[in-house]
Amino acid sequence: MIDEDKKGAAVTVRILALEKDLFFAVKMRDTLRHYDMEVTTVRTLAAFEQHLMAGDGPALVIVNTATTGGDWEEAIRQARTRDLPVLAFGSHMDLEARAKALDAGASRVVANSKFTSDMPGLVRRILGEPSAALLDDDVE
Repeated sequence: MIDEDKKGAAVTVRILALEKDLFFAVKMRDTLRHYDMEVTTVRTLAAFEQHLMAGDGPALVIVNTATTGGDWEEAIRQARTRDLPVLAFGSHMDLEARAKALDAGASRVVANSKFTSDMPGLVRRILGEPSAALLDDDVE
């Protein structure tokens, strides 16, 4: 969800991320908070489901296709049943994971390098923010 202040200006975009790597989870959170985006990171499908069903659910879901031990495909499917956009990322060499993410319903699948270098821009474009069009130099 996107919170709004009393004047109707966007304040915070809530994002739910399935990411097991603690260091990368911190990088996501720290990078996106500078753009009024609040990332909640979970490491398991059960925690993902719990946060997905919460009252103030996310506006976007981010999934790392390299997440082991968690069913990232099911996470994508669950997010899509709630009409949430899903940004998936993973190794540019893992074409099978890319295909599975798209089959599960991911809105966009990018390589780790693209995700790391353009995280805020990717999120803004998926959410359809007008200012994101200025950043659209998307090459994957």
